[in-house]
Amino acid sequence: MSKTSQKISSDRIYEYIIDAIKQGKLKSNDRIKEQHLAEEMGLSRTPVREALGILLNEGILIQDGKNGLIVAGLDLVSITKLYEMRELLESEAARLAVQYASKAEIEILINIVESQRNIKDTDIVALRAHNVLFHQTLYHYSNNHYLYKIMQNFEKTLILLGESTLAKTSRPKESYNEHLELVNAIKEKDAKKAADLARFHIHQAYKIRLERILNN
Repeated sequence: MSKTSQKISSDRIYEYIIDAIKQGKLKSNDRIKEQHLAEEMGLSRTPVREALGILLNEGILIQDGKNGLIVAGLDLVSITKLYEMRELLESEAARLAVQYASKAEIEILINIVESQRNIKDTDIVALRAHNVLFHQTLYHYSNNHYLYKIMQNFEKTLILLGESTLAKTSRPKESYNEHLELVNAIKEKDAKKAADLARFHIHQAYKIRLERILNN
């Protein structure tokens, strides 16, 4: 296998595992078997090993002495700290967007929010992808390269949370309204309001996550 083909195969395995975690097919502490993956994907073990190494370095997988490679887990304390950090990042991104986002960029944010209305509340995969697009765009318009890079890396950790909070029946509509209020605050050049709304938006998601954990 050429280096190019190996890289393509490795990327394919990487995305396969990431998607499986996002969709809940792979959960915290599930074992990942190199040989099983190679056979399932019809590939040699070399690209599989390469993809698993990347996931291990990113903290998506961890090495367990007893079971080998497993999907990393997040306890309640870690989840709380994760959301606390995201509240800080989101509020700062919103505040900076007020300062730096152009009229054209704000219109793009508005269009992204409005397009959410065309997604069915039951299509969690599409809702989750759309939500990531909105937040990545918001970070991009903060005009802070370092903040944007932090969020990109942060997104990788967020997949360990499992099922999206958008799976809660009322959440898609709530999320749409919160996104819309946030973008309107940016359009109105109200930095404090935008920062507060961004923090509130993430805190609402945290409360849903907490309820889910406590009820299980």
